[in-house]
Amino acid sequence: MVKPENTLKKKVGSGGFNETDLIKAQQGIDKNDIDFRPLAQDLLTELDAVLKAIEENKIPVEKQFDGIMYPMMQLKSQGGLFKYPLVSHISHKALDFLENIAGPDSDVMLIVVAYRNSVQAMIKLQLKEIDSPVGSKLVNELDLAFARYKKAKGQ
Repeated sequence: MVKPENTLKKKVGSGGFNETDLIKAQQGIDKNDIDFRPLAQDLLTELDAVLKAIEENKIPVEKQFDGIMYPMMQLKSQGGLFKYPLVSHISHKALDFLENIAGPDSDVMLIVVAYRNSVQAMIKLQLKEIDSPVGSKLVNELDLAFARYKKAKGQ
């Protein structure tokens, strides 16, 4: 049996964190007023470039998911950090969908484009809250697309 290394523990040590430092870090996150929209737009532009390269057969099939998932992972983590939990939430759902299917096909690419357009709308309209009426509708529609795909593929 091989026991995996605890990489995070190696980086931070075994002594724990100073509570004052943690409180200070959390306050920095809470008081953060950086405009997330330009960063999100850059990540969407990166996703667009990947989708175009896939369409033009410039990315090998085995690397396509990595190219798609990287900007999504960034949107997931950055959305939460910069007070766009809706972007983070929908990105998490899209990543979960992609991680649980066999591989990219034309239907998956349509779903990724729908995800991309949803995030674009969230950024443009500054939709931040998961439980907002428009946010809930966008999440629900994407969930329905995931379900239709899985049903069609027998998953």
